[in-house]
This record gives sequence, C-alpha cells and structure tokens, in this order.
Amino acid sequence: MEVRETEEGYLRKFIPLCVVEFFFFIAYIMGFFVATEYGHEAFRGFNKTTPNNSDISHCETNTSSASYIEEQKVQKEVSNWNVYIFIAQGVPLIFASIVFAPLSDRVGRKIFLVIGVGGVCLKQLLMTLAIAFEWNIFLFIPFTLVEGCTGSWIVFLAITFSMMSDISSGQSRSFLIAVISFVLGVGFSVGNFIPGYAISSVGFMYSMAISCGICFFSVLGMCFVPETLPPERRSTVRFHCINNFKDILQFYIKSDDLTSSERWKYIIGLSAFSFVMLARLGTGFELLFLINSPFCFSPVKISVFETAKSVLSEVVILIGIKLFQKCFSDEIIALLGSVSSLACFVLFGIAPSAEYLYVAALVGSIGMCSIPMIRAVMSKMTPIEKQGTLFGSIAIVENICNLVGSVLGGAIYSATVSYYRGMAYLVLAGFMLIALILLLCLVILNRVDKGRGEYRIIPSSDLSTN
Repeated sequence: MEVRETEEGYLRKFIPLCVVEFFFFIAYIMGFFVATEYGHEAFRGFNKTTPNNSDISHCETNTSSASYIEEQKVQKEVSNWNVYIFIAQGVPLIFASIVFAPLSDRVGRKIFLVIGVGGVCLKQLLMTLAIAFEWNIFLFIPFTLVEGCTGSWIVFLAITFSMMSDISSGQSRSFLIAVISFVLGVGFSVGNFIPGYAISSVGFMYSMAISCGICFFSVLGMCFVPETLPPERRSTVRFHCINNFKDILQFYIKSDDLTSSERWKYIIGLSAFSFVMLARLGTGFELLFLINSPFCFSPVKISVFETAKSVLSEVVILIGIKLFQKCFSDEIIALLGSVSSLACFVLFGIAPSAEYLYVAALVGSIGMCSIPMIRAVMSKMTPIEKQGTLFGSIAIVENICNLVGSVLGGAIYSATVSYYRGMAYLVLAGFMLIALILLLCLVILNRVDKGRGEYRIIPSSDLSTN
C-alpha cells in the first residue's frame, strides 16, 4: 500500500486558507500596534486625532530631567492599562478554546474561523469609533473582551492546524505547519511595517480604520476557504463542555492508546510548548520598551525594526526548517530554536544601546522554529480523530500562556522600568531556559524509544491509496 502524505487536491484548501491567514494577521498586528501607540499618546495627554507628522519620539535620555521622570510614569500607566487589556482578552479565550477547537471535530472547522475573524473585525471597528469620537481609553477593555469571547487569533490558529492535520500526514504535515507559520510571520511583519508610516501620515483613527478594513477583507475571504473535515470523518460523540475538558485531560493522563513513554512525551512536549509560549507571548510590552530611553524609537523606526526582525525570522523558518529536517529530527530543531530565543532575550535584557537589539534580532532569528516543530512532533504522534482534541488542548495552553505571559510581562515591566528596564526580558529568558531543558529531555526520550524500537508516528489512514 502506498501512503499519500497529502490529500488529493489539498492546495485548493491550503492556498485560500494561507491568504485569509495572511490578511488576518496583518490586521491583527496592525490593530495592536495602533492601539498601543494610541494608548501611549492618550496617557500623555496629547491630541489623540492629530497625525504625528514629525516622526520624532517624545523621549528624553537625560534621566534627571522632569520629562524623563514623567515618561517613566506614563510607561507605568500604559503598562497597567495593557495588563487590563490582556486580561479582558485572555480570560474568555480560555473558555473559547475549551469549546471551539474540540467542537470542530464534530461540526467542522470553517465556522469557527469565521467567528474568530469576525470578532477581531468587530473589536477594531469599535476602536475606530472610540478614537474618532474620543471615547474613554478604558473602553478598549470591553472591546477586547468581545474579541476574546470569539476566539481571537489563538483559536484561529488551533483550527488552522487541525485543518492541516485533515489534509496531510508525516513530514508533509510538518512542512505545511511550517508554511502556515511562515505565512503568519509574513503577515505579522507586514502588520508591523504599515502602522508606523500610517500613524505618521494619517493619524490613529484612519490607521485603525485601515486595519479594520483589512480584517473585513479576511472575513469575506473565508467564503473561498473549503471545509477540510467532511461529515463522514466527523466525530459522532455528543458534545458536552465539561466532558470535553475531561477528554482533554484524559488524552494526556489516561488514554488507553498510549504507552507510558508516549504519555510522558505528550506531557513534556506540552510543558515545553507552554514555557516557549509564556516567553514569546510575554513580550507585549516591547513597543513601550522601544519607545523608552535609551532607544527612543519613533513609530516609523519601530515599524522598520519589528518588520526586519520578523522577516528575518520567518525567512529562516521557511528555508531553514526544510534544510534542518534533512539532518535533524523535529525535536532537535525545536531545541535549537529555544537556544536561539534564550540568547535573544538575554541580549534584549542587558541592551545598553540599539546596536544590541539588532544583534539580538540576528541571534534570535531561528527562535520561532520551536513553536511549529513542537506542534508537528505532537501532531505526528496523534491519530486523525484526536487532532481536534490535541490542538484544542494546545489552544487552551496557548490561551493560558497568552494571559499569564502578557500580564506577567507587563506587570514586571511596569514595576521595574524605572530602575532596570530589561528585567522583564531576563525573566522571559528564564522561561526559555526551562523549555530548553524540557526539549532536551524529549530528545533523549525519543532516542531511547528508537533504540528500543518503540518510537512510532501515526499515519493518517484517510490519505492512503492502493
């Protein structure tokens, strides 16, 4: 029997999904950038609808000046405001991920993508109105709550990766997940690049309106994304939220299909993923970090820096993963990525000047490899009918890490910005060190299993042909 690693005609499903994901992440990141910059300006008490045509940062490098002291106060206030935003998004996201991703095994994937993208679009529309009519800045918190209730980008990714498992298996699945991650990264890069110039040219209101328009385009694009899970392959078990949560727990601790070694690999893989995501999602304060002394980045300079950093990372992911897979296993690639991220965070934490940031971006360019590779390792261990449960559990962890990491990073930055601005990055580096140790354990465990002949990758029977 010859086994196909991709479903026949999979590109008709894969390409439209990539296009939607690309524009969705442009809109999401652009909206986040604009909202954070607007919040900073609002707390400074500047005219909130006047474009910043000067392209000059309101930053003071003289640490004894009144302007510098005032900026540190503003940094703390904006950091605390961001913490409330992250909580409003993260708490409902935890419940959304418990429901949406596993439910997609029963009713199909596409509907939940539409709900997630639509929620972000509605949030950005409300923010556009808030900026236009100068509503209270704290109204951004309930607007973000709407996004959290509809799943946001985390459930969007969980469903997307479940769709990859529907149409592929084996190394092809690893590659498609890496390509999806690359498309995400390119959207992330473009989303970072546009807002600095948009804010400088047309102001906050029109910048947020542009972001909302791009997101609405993604909603329309969902009409062209085919469903990847046909009715005959859907689970017929009746859905119960509490039972579903129990199923997710039992998947890791009581599954009869798993050997003891496999169960430990799942637990270690998920734990490593958790610490990687805690570090990665804990950097929500980075815009404030770059605005602050001694870097004093303007909106345009922030856009250029963040774009260059993410483009470099995503090019390395797309080209590097395929090359790395010729020499290394997926878990080894994830391990190398964690080393890269650890070095990047340490350099950010100790950076006395902008030159350190550029070196850190170069050193950390393969750091994002960890995330798709850990997903791929766990997915290839999992049968097709459990993919929704697997990625649902990953989405729950991602949501918790999004909430905890964002709140923790913002809170540490707020508490330490006045005396050691890089402390938050050093804490995040500690999370990456724990992830590195866990991935090293996973590598050792897999090698032991291969030596015993117990290592297995579960193929997708639905993709096999005679």
